[in-house]
Amino acid sequence: MIANDIAGKKITRQDFFKPSKIGQRFLRARQPTEDEIISVLRSPDRRFQRVGLAAMSIKPIETDRLIDILFEFLRDQDPECRWYAIVSLEKFTKFPESRKVSLGKQLLEIIKKEKDKGLSIQEYSLLAKAPSEEAALFLTEQLMKEGKERRILIFRLMAFKALKKMGDSYYDQAAEYVNTHGSPEIKKELSEREIVWEKIKSPTGKE
Repeated sequence: MIANDIAGKKITRQDFFKPSKIGQRFLRARQPTEDEIISVLRSPDRRFQRVGLAAMSIKPIETDRLIDILFEFLRDQDPECRWYAIVSLEKFTKFPESRKVSLGKQLLEIIKKEKDKGLSIQEYSLLAKAPSEEAALFLTEQLMKEGKERRILIFRLMAFKALKKMGDSYYDQAAEYVNTHGSPEIKKELSEREIVWEKIKSPTGKE
């Protein structure tokens, strides 16, 4: 279905760089089947793969096979393919309980390899879907990073949010470590974030 749509509408290369156009097209279309989307993602044509990934980032199909394929794209050399894979996985409601440990280890391995090339904040959010002591330790290290540059501030914020979403047992250990070993500035920032988080999570607030 998706492949036919590409051929029939003569999608140009420019279209692959305009997610909004792809979004409008696939939000109006019927949800492809698992086999249909896999056939596109496994296509040797990179254009088809990009469109399939864009479709998944808008209306993801949550199956084990597609999780595995998207994790393969997280290691792709093409930054666009990696981006769409990240966004697709972030939209999954949850990872299967039986696979959380394995997927969490894979994800952390990928993130650590990519950290010097520039991570995206969505990758931190993904860690919260597969909580582990190793992931919590990595996120705690990000909370402790000094610096006032915008990028560092954003990543400290996303590490905080990811730890909160992982659950109290993970967050409490991280907070204790920061409050014991962090600089006064880092400890103050963490305290302020906790106050804001509680206000957002209150009955009158929203996440």
